[in-house]
Amino acid sequence: MPLRATFCRWSLLGTVGIWLATSPALAEPDPPAASQGLPWPLETANRPMDSLGTAGYLASVLDLLDREAEAERSEELGALYYDVLATRLAFVGDDEDATRYDDRAFGTPANDGPADAKSALIDAYRPAVALDAIAAAAREHRIVMINEEHRSSQQRAFANQLLVPLREAGYTHLAIETLGETGERLRARGYPVLSSGTYTRDPALGDLVRRALALGYVVIEYEAGPDVSAPRPDDTSPLDAINRRERGQAENIVARVFEQDPGAKLLVYAGRGHISESGDEWKPMGSVLKEATGLDPFTVDLTAMVEHSDEKFEHWAFRLLADKNILRDEPILMRAANGEFWSEIPGAFDATLFHPRTQHADGRPSWMTMGGLRSAVRVPIDSPGCTVLLQALVAGENDDAVPLDQAVWWREQAAPTLMLRRGDYVIRAVDRTGAVRQSIPLRVD
Repeated sequence: MPLRATFCRWSLLGTVGIWLATSPALAEPDPPAASQGLPWPLETANRPMDSLGTAGYLASVLDLLDREAEAERSEELGALYYDVLATRLAFVGDDEDATRYDDRAFGTPANDGPADAKSALIDAYRPAVALDAIAAAAREHRIVMINEEHRSSQQRAFANQLLVPLREAGYTHLAIETLGETGERLRARGYPVLSSGTYTRDPALGDLVRRALALGYVVIEYEAGPDVSAPRPDDTSPLDAINRRERGQAENIVARVFEQDPGAKLLVYAGRGHISESGDEWKPMGSVLKEATGLDPFTVDLTAMVEHSDEKFEHWAFRLLADKNILRDEPILMRAANGEFWSEIPGAFDATLFHPRTQHADGRPSWMTMGGLRSAVRVPIDSPGCTVLLQALVAGENDDAVPLDQAVWWREQAAPTLMLRRGDYVIRAVDRTGAVRQSIPLRVD
């Protein structure tokens, strides 16, 4: 069965997409001139953060929203605009709107599913708590690979929950696709900054890095450089550049993990279909890594079975389990009596994870509690009378450190809660200009 066409949406603009995915300007946004020469959706999104740093998250989103009508008229860059906008909305804690814009541009009406497949899913499989099932499977493997949809924080929140049980299972390394700086620099600092990578600017993913370092993981970057994956004149198809990128990623993992520590146990966190263990003309990183190491990874797709802004975009299996009230409070895998897991794409992924429908409180999704790691905190800041971004900065970190959490406080609406774990913070309200309207210290016990 071919992989979903959506696994590689980053390449929807053909060779332009390949360049965007590997561009040093995107991965390393400093200095401010880095935005020059980018397509206008990226330039618009990057400019405020180039000039304002972490105070520029809100302006990044609002500047993009101001140009929505222009994007709608653009056949060339409209899809890129919605990709960038949804990504930046997720960065500021607005996953509901991120999903809506994602579906608006990329949503595909789903089919009702084969009757025999529906019966088999219900009759032959039973739900298993995903966190427990993955941790148990991890003990039988040396590589676990999971993935994310870049326009959402949901998979990033779940990945945070895996860090402790996998560390307890002996996992030593965490390889993250989006990182754009060396693991040595990260380890010396102890937390990511804006220039650490692209999607690590999302507080949920940034804190995954922060917590992994604190837990003793060796965190490594493995993205192939543009000299490897950029299109070349002698390429016979876009797949040539894509496959070079996939192979370069796998080779970097081998060199930076298993050649340095032959006994390593590795968690790989990648985007979309890169973790696939199989491919035909397309050779995904997961399949190359499996061949290169001789190790059979346990691969779990976290991206397919999620809710959408409209049920018509939801996979038949997700709707089936949701309708039968099998999806409740926490993510699950479906497991057969022989121990095998249900996979949407057998051979590519060992298991497919089902996320429950999201419950919201004060505008924040329930999955941001991360299984009890975080709790909702209403911060004592007065209404500034304008739209601001509430940010929780970890006390003692540099000014360019990725916030632990943030949420937009829209004008004339109730203040949102922040989802925080134990620790000391600086809470600040930042307006569109980057001005700090209020700043207070806060301890969460």
